[in-house]
Parts: sequence; structure tokens; C-alpha cells
Amino acid sequence: MKKRTIALLLLAALLGGTLTGCSEKAKEYYSPGYWRDTTFYSAFVDLRFTLPEGWTAASQEELDTMSAEADKLLDMQRGGAGTDPASIYHYELSARDPETGNGVLILVQNYGGTATDYIDGLEAGAELEEATYSVGSVTTVQLAGHPYLMVPLTMEGEEAPYQRQYLRKYEDYLIYLMMFSTQEDKAAFTELESHFSDMENPS
Repeated sequence: MKKRTIALLLLAALLGGTLTGCSEKAKEYYSPGYWRDTTFYSAFVDLRFTLPEGWTAASQEELDTMSAEADKLLDMQRGGAGTDPASIYHYELSARDPETGNGVLILVQNYGGTATDYIDGLEAGAELEEATYSVGSVTTVQLAGHPYLMVPLTMEGEEAPYQRQYLRKYEDYLIYLMMFSTQEDKAAFTELESHFSDMENPS
């Protein structure tokens, strides 16, 4: 799931024409979230996530590795050597249910375009002959106190092939909330959404 997610992000950014570097303002402004017991807090993304019973979460070391891998691949995609890439991707949270394969991921990316630009890239990628995913209809939803553009994806060959990406732009960043499920129906994603709440007003 992690490697496919990174590849999909890079493809969408490339096709959307919005690959960008990290500005000084952006580097100073971003701040990561943190865990307290079984609740993850992110003031930057402005939400909290309560880890369901039986789920496991990636360590900070694992998240840092995912961020570094994405930064390296982006640098190489832009013609660099990948040895000293700019810090573009910030993996905040990755958690999953080992029993079902369902999971969630939070990513913050320094991004020069809009959420719509990113979605345009996703849709363009889905039209390629070698595409291994399809894109559904985009809607606007409220989640943890903010409006997000939500785009459903179906990923071929994945343990949890049904994915929803919730996207919103904040300052110089694109915020991604990704949810993965073995079930396509709305109830499955309503359950995943229920573990997210507003920083100030937890559900």
C-alpha cells in the first residue's frame, strides 16, 4: 500500500503539472503531529484520530522513511540524483487493521497547485493504457470540521482495493487524508471517518 501510494502521488503531481520545491515560508510553518496514548493529534491538519482497538500504527521512524523515499523519488523524477532532496512530503500518520487490511493515512505535501489540480492529475493517470486504478466522481464532504474534496479510487491488486482521498489546500500545502477498505460501500468509509474528529470538539 505504501509504495503504491507514493507512486500514485508522484504520477498525479506530474500529470497535474504542479511539482514544486519547498519555500522558506513553508519550511518554517509546517509542524508534525504527535501521539498521546491511542490518540493522534495534529494541530497543523487540525484534527485528531483515535486508533481503533486492534489496529497498529507506523512508528515515527517508519513515517520518516516513507517521507524520505517519496522525496528521493520526486527529486529523481525531476532529474536530480536523489541524494539530497528537498523536504516535500510529510507522512503524519499511517495506521491499519491487521485483520482486515483496512487503514488510514495522513500526508502533508508542499504543493504549488490546488486540490483540483491534483485530482486532474489522478484522472489523467487513470486514462493511461497501463493504469492500475480507476477514479470515481468527486464530491465535497465535511470531515473533522473542514470541507474536503473527496475522490474515490479503486486500486487493482491491493489487499484493500477501495480508497477514498480527502483533499484540501492549506497555505503552501496540500493535505491528504486517505482511507483504505476491503468494502466499497458507504458504510465502510463512514466507519473509518468516525475515528477522525475536530481538535477542539472531539466526537
